[in-house]
Amino acid sequence: MTGPNARYGPLARGIRRDLSAKGWVPIRYWVVWWSLLGAAMVVFYVVLTPIWLGLRAAAWVAELRSRLTGSRSEPVSDVSPTPSTRDDQVSD
Repeated sequence: MTGPNARYGPLARGIRRDLSAKGWVPIRYWVVWWSLLGAAMVVFYVVLTPIWLGLRAAAWVAELRSRLTGSRSEPVSDVSPTPSTRDDQVSD
């Protein structure tokens, strides 16, 4: 490849203009970028983090209560036990 984009190798294949002459990013794009980034940080840190901490605290309290009361819940099985049909259990 010869031309102004030779230093970019296969990444610039098919591009006819000089990649170094892109120019500046318009200010409106920076405003949109920083606005979206700020909104995303507010949603994550102000909204989602307290919800996550609340769920973790509720799980911790539930586990602590379960340990203190000593209740052990048995796992529920989807399969009902089938009666045994062995010959020694059948009475005539």
